[in-house]
Amino acid sequence: MSTGSALGIAGAVAVAVTAIGWRTMLTMVAVSIIALAVIGFVNVTSIMFS
Repeated sequence: MSTGSALGIAGAVAVAVTAIGWRTMLTMVAVSIIALAVIGFVNVTSIMFS
């Protein structure tokens, strides 16, 4: 990852945080992490039981 793209991502995140608010941002991040964890868990269990 180049420094330019990292700075661009950081800038976009900063703009998004100021636009929607950091609480909303944190909630969205937490929800997506939980969703990924659930999907991963379901995938593992389905592989185990298949």
